[in-house]
Amino acid sequence: MKILLLYDTKGSKAKNLMLELEKNSNKIIYWVGAPGGEIDNLPESIFHSSSDALLGLPAKNINISEFAPPSNNLIEKLYRTESLILTMMNAKYDNLRTSERKHLYYEMLRYWYGILNKYKPDVVLHGLIPHAVHTFLIQELARLLNIKTVMFEDTGASDRLLAFNDFRDGSKDLQREIKRNHGKNFSLKDLSNDIQKYYKSQLDFKHDSTPVYVGVLKNRYTGSELLKRRLNRFRKSIQEGIFLKTIIQTIIKRFRKNSKDEYASLQAEPDLNKKFIYAPLHLQPECTTSPKGDLFVDQILMLETLSAALPKDWVIYVKEHPIQWYQRGTDFSGARYRGYYKKISEIKNIQLIPVQISTYTLINKSQAVATVAGMASWEAVLRSKPAIIFGYSWYRDCYGVFKVDNINSCSVALEKIASGFAVDQQQVINYLKCFDDATIHGYLDVDYAKSSELTPEENKNNVIQKMLFEIKN
Repeated sequence: MKILLLYDTKGSKAKNLMLELEKNSNKIIYWVGAPGGEIDNLPESIFHSSSDALLGLPAKNINISEFAPPSNNLIEKLYRTESLILTMMNAKYDNLRTSERKHLYYEMLRYWYGILNKYKPDVVLHGLIPHAVHTFLIQELARLLNIKTVMFEDTGASDRLLAFNDFRDGSKDLQREIKRNHGKNFSLKDLSNDIQKYYKSQLDFKHDSTPVYVGVLKNRYTGSELLKRRLNRFRKSIQEGIFLKTIIQTIIKRFRKNSKDEYASLQAEPDLNKKFIYAPLHLQPECTTSPKGDLFVDQILMLETLSAALPKDWVIYVKEHPIQWYQRGTDFSGARYRGYYKKISEIKNIQLIPVQISTYTLINKSQAVATVAGMASWEAVLRSKPAIIFGYSWYRDCYGVFKVDNINSCSVALEKIASGFAVDQQQVINYLKCFDDATIHGYLDVDYAKSSELTPEENKNNVIQKMLFEIKN
């Protein structure tokens, strides 16, 4: 199998993976990896730095002039992709105007369409679900050209990893287990110990079930880690001769109004005695909304749809993601532009509420939880609350999860919920059994390492064996 590999790592991890793949009758013809990740053992593999790929720069020794500019026909086939990528560019190109973004997209389209047609890989192997501009574009082009793709997702449920050919189609492993076990009932004892433990922790209302990655991200942008980042910034400004300018910018930033101030001016304490939908915002830009949210990467569109379908006398409580201002900063941005929260507050029957209120208190008191594709909806079902999702979550097939994409489907879901729909925990356990059998122990994002009892070596072996299986089958 000829493989185009998208795995953003270097050193021994990259070398081990690539050598194992090559041992099994595969040939890595092109690899996009972390800067400085060239592998001497694989001189015939074209290496492309992921930082260069993200900037739209070609790999070394690739002459882009041999690739024709994208045709009108190709661009038209990918209009939806273009729309999603222009928003996805908020992560790296927040300062670019729309026209600049479009031209950069066309340049990337020219390059990767040319690469796929020139080298003709049999498989495009991703690490995680593609959510960088270049990896998502490669995924969409591979889909257009009928090239097999393989990708993975850290589910956040224990240390379980799911495989996909396309995140929009769902996990074939999970779908197969659901079909195989249809009509069967399982007990907690039928689940693996780690899944039992995970499930019980979600039912313990006194237990803080916040996903591990949230704490990891918060620690990365607060305390001593934040101090290190600021010192590095000032050190760099001294080296570049712009220290005074950096100091002035820091002082101005300290006192000017920002997105956090806008939110605070609009928030109010919720009345938990009312019937309400809890709709926590997603961290953005991030994979759960882009690309997994598809068109609902625009969370305001999601909230407007939800509001239009809301039962009489119900309200929607919206809460910002606790990491948004840590990781992305408080400045207005493409993801949280000036007036963003004001637009949300003006939607009928919606109220912004303080971030400090426990998400689990809100889940437990709500009639239902609505997200694009976030973990709060999954946690809701585990706690016997119906969930509404607008995007492509891995748990979409679980009983109690309503997948909607417009006012009509949202209205149908809310009518059922308002009429007394209850989440059957027997059905949830049945789903967990299928999930248990469909997943492997392992993780790709190191932020999930703390939720795993695997050694790094065990994790590497599990992931590589799963990759090999998915490529072959």
